[in-house]
Amino acid sequence: MNNADKFLELYRQLEKIGRANYFPELPEGSPIIARLTTIPALREFKEDIEYCRVVRNFLVHTPRVKNVYPVIPSDDMIKIMEKCVARVKSPTKAMDFAIRRENMFTAALDHKVIKVTNYMNSRGFTHVPIFHEDKLLGVFSDNVIYSYICDKGTVHIDETTEFTEFINYLGLSYHIHEYFAFMRSDATLYEVADLFNIDSKSMKKLAVVFFTDNGKSDGYIAGMMTPYSLLRDAPEYVNM
Repeated sequence: MNNADKFLELYRQLEKIGRANYFPELPEGSPIIARLTTIPALREFKEDIEYCRVVRNFLVHTPRVKNVYPVIPSDDMIKIMEKCVARVKSPTKAMDFAIRRENMFTAALDHKVIKVTNYMNSRGFTHVPIFHEDKLLGVFSDNVIYSYICDKGTVHIDETTEFTEFINYLGLSYHIHEYFAFMRSDATLYEVADLFNIDSKSMKKLAVVFFTDNGKSDGYIAGMMTPYSLLRDAPEYVNM
């Protein structure tokens, strides 16, 4: 099998697998390649895929002379198609890079704020989930302190201060400059990376993505991911 045959076979696989995994509602025979370039897993290959589409059409619609294709795709084009097929066939799961529940650093309402903040500072943590009776009550971050000061005008924290002091500011909807998202535990890393951007309407940034069994805030939390952990552990998936 020469590169032209390999290329056409990989192109057919990309269409078939991409349709089945991402656009099953589309009728058979409807254009699929242009749609695939919009999914996070393949967005970085948009120009390459468009070029491959042109080459594919040329190969399919141009008669062969003595059974020889008019053009032969390069090895680099074959590698691009192989990578695209692999990504739509077995997309990387976000939970492979997330902080799993058993490894998450969390706090409870009766925990001392100073102990937690000291630990956050030593480990470089920016957000700490606050649980109450195994349910996510909220998240502690500098946004909580900011909201508290804006409301109270001052803040005093000593060795006895507990998170109950900030109970009215821990809720996910009370963070002024940030918001939180929930996704199913089987979400792909590409889908999550695509979320980490500035909300142009509210000018809030996504601070944490929580992974739950049902993709909602009332589900069991299996893990979490911040933009910092994504940049540190899987920078190649971030669309800069």
